[in-house]
Amino acid sequence: MRCDSVLELNRMLNFEIFSFPVPFRRVFRHSSALRMHAENFIVRTSINNHIIGWGESCPRDYVTGESIESCRKFLHDHLDSLACITDLASLHTWVENNANVIDQNPSAFCAIELAILDALGRADSIPVETLLGIEQLGAITDYTGVLGDSPFGVYWLLAQRYRARGFRDIKVKLSGNLEKDRRKLKLWKRKRLNRRSVRLDANNLWTTVDDCLGYLQNLPNVFWAVEEPLKPRDFTALTDLTARMEANVILDESVTRVEDLVHYTGNHWSVNLRISKHGGILRSIQIAREAKTRGLNVIVGAHVGETSILTRAAIVLIQYLENSQIATEGAFGTHLLTQDLAEKPLQFARDGRMRTAKIKCLTQPGLGLKIRADLLKPG
Repeated sequence: MRCDSVLELNRMLNFEIFSFPVPFRRVFRHSSALRMHAENFIVRTSINNHIIGWGESCPRDYVTGESIESCRKFLHDHLDSLACITDLASLHTWVENNANVIDQNPSAFCAIELAILDALGRADSIPVETLLGIEQLGAITDYTGVLGDSPFGVYWLLAQRYRARGFRDIKVKLSGNLEKDRRKLKLWKRKRLNRRSVRLDANNLWTTVDDCLGYLQNLPNVFWAVEEPLKPRDFTALTDLTARMEANVILDESVTRVEDLVHYTGNHWSVNLRISKHGGILRSIQIAREAKTRGLNVIVGAHVGETSILTRAAIVLIQYLENSQIATEGAFGTHLLTQDLAEKPLQFARDGRMRTAKIKCLTQPGLGLKIRADLLKPG
């Protein structure tokens, strides 16, 4: 039954849908999109109208073919069966029985799964990690400084800020304009910046291997890897590319489900694990496990505009990996958003690090976040 923006069931779980179109502090550009505000799908679930859980995802048409509207439809279409989830075992069963449906709607299910896990953890008074049998780590995680396709002056200022704060890992979004990209990458050859680990994100700029190689070979040799240089899932071309260049290839849009990994073996590949595009924590763990089995490196990634809900979910994955990922993205919180959904935003410190031993929400039931529902818009 639907009443305005509220989806209700007379069973164990009730669901509500919200949006959070909060503005960014600055415009973020890359070759696939320009973003000025968050575009997130927020789900609140309750157990017997009492225990509340929150979930979030970032549907992106160019990543999984989804939209906010398609996520709404997915929840509406599957309300009856989702209401039958009563514990972790039944959640696993739902994921297994609906794998093909989730493959087509991973972001939609991600927000639902996170809300359910949060509620189940709160109901049992245990953190989500304990619910999933994952050990809590007291580790320090270094996050990546991301440089979008900004005007050079803005780009230069952000690069200097990352340097001054001690960031060691940098991701640069390419524009497709060779002279513009050459100028930006020359910065990283300067003495004060050249000790950073730099990787590129092409966001599927090229259609052929030759065009890609020709472009990359004309850039300053300051990067160790390039993310998604060709069309997503062009497995043959991507394999040819890795055989012809020294830099590693990072797979993002090309890997959204565990079956996509069958094409790749060896540490010259890295998989960008983004919980929203994989369909939640359970499927992300499955992909991470298979990637490690195949000898692939992994990055714990993020979508631009994530709030603390997805940042907290990514920490579950980091702890499952025992902090073995080669890079970690996200956790920008109010460094990018003008407001965050959590009362105490979960974000990296000024030095680009997050010290999990000092984060109180990690020891609280569920995801442990106190959400500012007053910032949300119904529907």
